[in-house]
Formats: sequence, C-alpha cells, structure tokens
Amino acid sequence: MNRTTLAATTAASLLAAASSALAQGPTLDIIVDSGGSAIFPGSVVSITMTAGFDPADYAVAGVATDILASAPRDLSGAWSDPTLVAPMDGPGTFAGTPAGSGVGGILAGQLNFPPAGIYADDSNPIVFWEATFTVPADQPGGYVVDLTTTTSRFDVYVARDRATSESRLDDLTEGRGRFFVVPAPASAAVLGIGFVLTTRRRR
Repeated sequence: MNRTTLAATTAASLLAAASSALAQGPTLDIIVDSGGSAIFPGSVVSITMTAGFDPADYAVAGVATDILASAPRDLSGAWSDPTLVAPMDGPGTFAGTPAGSGVGGILAGQLNFPPAGIYADDSNPIVFWEATFTVPADQPGGYVVDLTTTTSRFDVYVARDRATSESRLDDLTEGRGRFFVVPAPASAAVLGIGFVLTTRRRR
C-alpha cells in the first residue's frame, strides 16, 4: 500500500466500508482524511468513525468505545475536538475525553420510539464520531500510526416498529486504521541535497 493510500480517504473507501459492513455484520470503521495531502509532522488530519450492522437489523442504537493511536513516537496530546455526529448524539451520549494518545469514554446513540413518531436513522454504515488528530511537530516523520478501537457496547434496533434494542457486541469487528507520517519537506530537501553532494564528491 502506498503513502497516498494511507494518507487520504476517498469516496471509494467509504463505499468499501459500507460493503464491508453489509457483508460482515456489525463493524466499526476508522476513516483518516488528510484532505488528499501527505501527512507530515505538524499536519492536522480528521478522524471519523462509522458503525455498520447486519442488514437483517434496522439501525444502530448505541456504541460505547475508546479509540487509541499507537506509534514509535510520543503521541500525547495529539487528539482534540471530539464530536458526536447527529443523529448519534442523542440523550445520555458523550463525545469522549482525550487522554494520552487516545480518546476514552465515547458513547454514541440515537432514539427509535415509534409510538411518538420518532424513528432512528437506518444508514448503514452510519457516521457517529469525529475528532482532530494533530501529528506532533517536534518529532521526525517516517513512521506509521496505528488506530484501534476497544468497544464495550454495540446495540442495534432490530425493527423499525420496535423501541427495544439488542446487543451485537459478540459479533463485532473492531475498528482498525493507519496512516504514514512522512518526513517534513524541509528534511527531505536537505537529505536530497546531501545525497547530490555526496554523489558529486565520488565523481
């Protein structure tokens, strides 16, 4: 997989996530969006999470999860602005708290209450969370950041006309994602000049 593929998310990857969710049942997916640019030290990228479910069910009811970024560099303080995406920001939800290199305590959910004419969004997958990830600027590039989820709750509404939900946690495929932090352009230029100078000395 090349660096561009790791760095940017396209509409095609969203479709792939949807296909994955439909084919494999309950899933979390982590989407990295750098706006199509390479990711350097100091870059700001958007991280989005989606939840997919078996088409035999009606909609996602609730998700409780944590997201962690691991890399051979110190990522403390990389996360900011965690936000739930409507309609998964229903009563009793929480966008989570950045701590260390991850965000803990994410609780997303939506209502499905047919007697009151309230119906859940049955999008599959459904976007439920987003945050900003700022790559530490004081550390050199040339490393991979791995993203993972640890989920304690994944509930679905089984039918449009029912308000009760059921757990699908036992069948859940946890979210996985990664991106490559490339060396800063200035560093690459210096390395290139050094290589040219070395080559010229050998002639």
